[in-house]
Amino acid sequence: MIRYHPHALFQMQRRGITQQQLEMALTGHDETESRGDKRSFLKCFPEKGKKLRVVTRLDDIHYVITPPTSIGGNHASQNRS
Repeated sequence: MIRYHPHALFQMQRRGITQQQLEMALTGHDETESRGDKRSFLKCFPEKGKKLRVVTRLDDIHYVITPPTSIGGNHASQNRS
């Protein structure tokens, strides 16, 4: 079960990011990155022209600690070739 830091939930609502999109990023990610005690899961959503980054604790990927963010807009056109 995925747990959310309260600030992550607030930012998801503010940015219009659904729990379904967040779960897709965690379970069907395109890339991952680790830095310090955090792990990022990145998922491309070509239909929206965005890449979503979800940050969790490195030792507990089911706890979302940082609000999800959308990254750039160019990658969707690059992935359509």
